[in-house]
Amino acid sequence: MTFTAIDFETAYAKFPCEIGICVVENDEIQSANSWLIKPACFPYMNYWCYKTHGISSDMVQDEPSFADLWSTLQPLLDDTLLIAHNAPFDMGVLRASLQYYDLAMPHSDYVCSVSLSRRVWKGLESYSLHNLCALHDIHFHHHRAGADAEACAKLVLKMAESSGLSSVEELVAHTGLQLQKV
Repeated sequence: MTFTAIDFETAYAKFPCEIGICVVENDEIQSANSWLIKPACFPYMNYWCYKTHGISSDMVQDEPSFADLWSTLQPLLDDTLLIAHNAPFDMGVLRASLQYYDLAMPHSDYVCSVSLSRRVWKGLESYSLHNLCALHDIHFHHHRAGADAEACAKLVLKMAESSGLSSVEELVAHTGLQLQKV
């Protein structure tokens, strides 16, 4: 299994204040990192977003913008298979950030781990990251991007293991889903 799990926390709408990236190569987590981001809407931080993740404007005031981080992030996101839990949200944030700063889209495909989990573990009451991780004994600091990305990666590895599959592409085909373009 080789893929990259990604997660965003937002300050408001599609303005990210944190990104988490977890790189998986040959069935093993190679790295899990997160970066705080000074959002384009700074200093505004939506109260409900703040209540969810706890990232304040004070925490991001001296952090780089998404554009400033892009040279670090792009090699981790380009030419890889991206996976996010609730991918429509995270891919929307990625696209909006790239468009806002007039940056090129990465050449990558993606798939949603919520959609995968609904097809692999049928009949659960909830497919939230928190509930799936509790069910599979994965402990993490929910609503912090690096921890959420790593938890997503661990869930995908468990899905493949429980299905007896050795790649995300096999897992996607097994579930009848299709990869999407970023």
